Amino acid sequence: MIAALAAMSVLTILQTPREWFGNRLTRVLVIVFHTIGIASILLILFAVYRMKDGVLREIIIWTETFYFTVSAFALLLSVVRYFGFELARHFKHRKILKILSSQTAFFLAAILISAVYMIPSVYNATTLRTVTYDIQLEKSCADDSLSIAVISDFHVGAGARHSEMDQMVQLVQAAKPDVILIDGDICDSSSSVSDMEYMEKALKKLDCRYGIFYAEGNHEKECRFDPEPYLRRADVTILKDCGVMLENGVNIVGRRNALKVGVKQIMKDCGLDTEAPTIVLQHRTKGLSRLEGVADLAICGHTHGYAFPFMGLLMPYQRDISFGHRMYGETHAIVSAGVAEWGYRTKWPSQSDVTVINIIFREAEQ
Repeated sequence: MIAALAAMSVLTILQTPREWFGNRLTRVLVIVFHTIGIASILLILFAVYRMKDGVLREIIIWTETFYFTVSAFALLLSVVRYFGFELARHFKHRKILKILSSQTAFFLAAILISAVYMIPSVYNATTLRTVTYDIQLEKSCADDSLSIAVISDFHVGAGARHSEMDQMVQLVQAAKPDVILIDGDICDSSSSVSDMEYMEKALKKLDCRYGIFYAEGNHEKECRFDPEPYLRRADVTILKDCGVMLENGVNIVGRRNALKVGVKQIMKDCGLDTEAPTIVLQHRTKGLSRLEGVADLAICGHTHGYAFPFMGLLMPYQRDISFGHRMYGETHAIVSAGVAEWGYRTKWPSQSDVTVINIIFREAEQ
């Protein structure tokens, strides 16, 4: 991540219009822009875990968000400007050459495009909604239905602020689920002790019939404080390559982030009935097609929907599903867009959410 951000900063500097460095004012502005931006990234990575939720942390995160967004779109505009300039020069189109040569036009375009992107995407990242999926399973259960609330990717601290954790609690309580599943990345290197304590306090407010279950994400290993004691004190059952059967006969299988142990092996080790309705909780979307015929429902997080500029265009080529619902044979796969983002407060076209899944068991219905 550090290498990627550093490379982006270097590319942005290299693609800055050459004439900007000939003008003292614009040269100073470019240096200040990159100095503050890079400093904000370093502070997020190495310092905000010492900070409580408050104004200073917010300034750092919003500075980094603005810097990242403007740099990303400036890079895109630089590419467009280069090829546009070459085409205009080839066809000797003087008016277009004049526009593309204008440093003012380049600057205004970068700011305008960034603003157009940030206005809806900041709202999507910081305002949670409830996303509901209704599915049917051709299996029997002691209950006619089961309501599940899925919450994932808090990244409490530089991700979810305390106010967003409060939003999450309100949405989960309003859904009145039978079971709550936490799908990893609850903390990271930016999470402070205060953040972890607030997360514990928020989770203690949640109540459901069958309990709360957690599977780890990829960022927990970066957290400076072991999250498991906070989870246990909030009465959360931790599932690391193990599973349980609920009182109604439904299996809940939680996988480690590495996904090295297969679901069939986990069920065998835990003595679970393979014929019972089975819900697999895994953080990453890797290998979902291999769960066909093994799980009835696979629940994932990790993607944050589309958290960064251009990711909405690239994600379909990176993975089968970025968020939403997809079928693999008779296996349902649902990916949550997550409660928050990670140190970068934009998300588009998806929106931060609490995912609610209502399962109807058709054999019980009959």
